[in-house]
Amino acid sequence: MHLVLWDVDGTLMNSRGAIRHARSTALRSVYGIEGEIRRVAGGGMTDPQLTLETVALHGWTEESALAHLDAFRDAYLAGLEEARASLAADLEVLDGVRETIERLHARGVAQSLLTGNYEPAARLKVSAAGLDTRLDFALGAFGSDNRDRLCLVPVALEKAQRLLDPAMIAADIVVIGDSPRDIACARAGGARAVAVATGPHPAEELATFHPDALLERLHDNDETIKALLGR
Repeated sequence: MHLVLWDVDGTLMNSRGAIRHARSTALRSVYGIEGEIRRVAGGGMTDPQLTLETVALHGWTEESALAHLDAFRDAYLAGLEEARASLAADLEVLDGVRETIERLHARGVAQSLLTGNYEPAARLKVSAAGLDTRLDFALGAFGSDNRDRLCLVPVALEKAQRLLDPAMIAADIVVIGDSPRDIACARAGGARAVAVATGPHPAEELATFHPDALLERLHDNDETIKALLGR
């Protein structure tokens, strides 16, 4: 049995701006950032870590930033909830995603998410994009489980052993993502690492991190499924 875990942003979908707006609004309201928000390269980061590194650029110590992190989470999630009605138009599902999810489902492959998003944010995005019907959120690992992404494969494995098959091991898990951090996360947890060059990192850069499989994009064919599952 396999468990395929999808990254969200840059792998399943892109946002045209609503997600960044909700995050920026929450950063200003909770951390009082004035003017243009200095940004970090957040691809593959968890929501909590991205927040901490962003506010550090604006003079916040980690200790003081952590004291406000729950308030930021609540404000960010409230902003996403307010934007729920417009998210479907804002989110762009990437080529081949729907078809690949359906092909895996037809083979009986369990699918969920491994993402740096807070779990409610991930659920909202995936549902708004219409990708939730084949994904079992109960098997997922999220930024709200641990702000260190390297710790997320064991989170998903524990859930899979409890809910799917007690004999499942980390090598039965496939992590699909678009960033070097996704590859590192899979490696740290002993899972299969599949990189897709659909985010900001080109295939040439991703190849230097030696994923088990590297795709320029997802295609609606058997070769894509073989690359994902390794057989």
